[in-house]
Amino acid sequence: MRWKLVILLTAGLMAAPLRAEMDDLKLDYHGAGWLQTGRVEESFALPNDGNAYNKNWVGQSGGLLTVHATINEHWDGALGIGTVLVQLARGARLLSNKWYPFWVSWVDEARISHTSSLFTGDDELKLTFGSFHYGYNPDVKNLGQYLLHGYVYPGALESGFTGPLGVFQAISGAQASYKIGGFKNDLNLQVETEEKPLYDLSVSDIVTWRLHPALEIGAGVNFYRLLPANMKATNPGDDCDPNQLGPYANAAEDNPCFIVIRKDSTNDSILEKVNPSLQGTKLMGRFHFDPKALFSSGDDGVLGGDDLVLYGEVGLIGVKDYPRFYDKIGRRIPAMIGFNLPGFRFLNWSIEAEYYASKISSDNIAARNGSPIPIKDDVLNSKRDDWKWSLNASKVFAGHAILMGQVANDHLRLGGNHDTDTGIEALRTPSDWYWTTKIAYFF
Repeated sequence: MRWKLVILLTAGLMAAPLRAEMDDLKLDYHGAGWLQTGRVEESFALPNDGNAYNKNWVGQSGGLLTVHATINEHWDGALGIGTVLVQLARGARLLSNKWYPFWVSWVDEARISHTSSLFTGDDELKLTFGSFHYGYNPDVKNLGQYLLHGYVYPGALESGFTGPLGVFQAISGAQASYKIGGFKNDLNLQVETEEKPLYDLSVSDIVTWRLHPALEIGAGVNFYRLLPANMKATNPGDDCDPNQLGPYANAAEDNPCFIVIRKDSTNDSILEKVNPSLQGTKLMGRFHFDPKALFSSGDDGVLGGDDLVLYGEVGLIGVKDYPRFYDKIGRRIPAMIGFNLPGFRFLNWSIEAEYYASKISSDNIAARNGSPIPIKDDVLNSKRDDWKWSLNASKVFAGHAILMGQVANDHLRLGGNHDTDTGIEALRTPSDWYWTTKIAYFF
């Protein structure tokens, strides 16, 4: 009860100066509507066709409306609500006569921010609370953004088609962002609201430094699930109950609760064991190189502002080794590189490639049920494709309409089909690929 009173009093004190200036409140409205469609041309499939997506049409349509409020020179906030019509993949040919579309509504943004200067007047400190969009790598179109999304163990990566969220997904929590000159530091407290177990707290710090108009570098660390909401769910240890992890976790090799390292000579008594955890630490480094800035300070040439930009990102998904499954650090390092092709102010298009040598299952169902050990499946573990690629293009018309397209072999997860749930990547071999297009109107 005492903490509730402190919180209410603090909120009241913060709100007092805001109420005095509500007469200066300015509201801006922004929104978008879109239609997306595409097809999986070739995909990996289990022997029982549980995730057969070949020639499946996939797509969605939806809308989004955001209200942005400027309260005064220091305070502002935003609230955005969206809804989307999702079409599940139809699966194998025998199931293609079934169609399961459904509407999903979500809060796209719900935040309040305070901006001020700390020292020189040329610096800026921005404090943000709530749910807000955040992406530390503005160059990427599909691959990358390794630091903030996806589990550490089993190291399953994520990718996404640009907009309305795409690679710039919303995070919930708080952020302190400080900028001075070409230097920026973002300190994030992130509440887990997407992947089970829910409500764990992660702490990340991301630094960006523009060394020259032609060169920007960045680095970051994420202490993933540093403060668990339920320790036994995130780090079960000796109290782990395999029956509570769900049917998928029982397919893991050995006991999904721990990895046996050493037994006695009779192979009966455990002398030593390790309790793996969903907790972990990620590292990230990136660069942005624009050769145009070496020869011209303006942006009045035939090339567009993003043309010829070369960018890349490398991550370490889990700094700690675990025997058998996570014993090779080189297999936990994804690296991507991208290049913006010359569009001559008519078209924005780019190509991205990624290498990730992880040989474990790409299925994240076990992690969602509380086990950091990947599912044991000989089919999934055999010679997975280490390379991913993506070709993206976009064109803005009349300042308010955009047409986008993507052809890729990436980390697409369609979630299964009908009553078959799976977290397996749909694209697992070099011959797998899909295409998708999106047209949107925004204001």
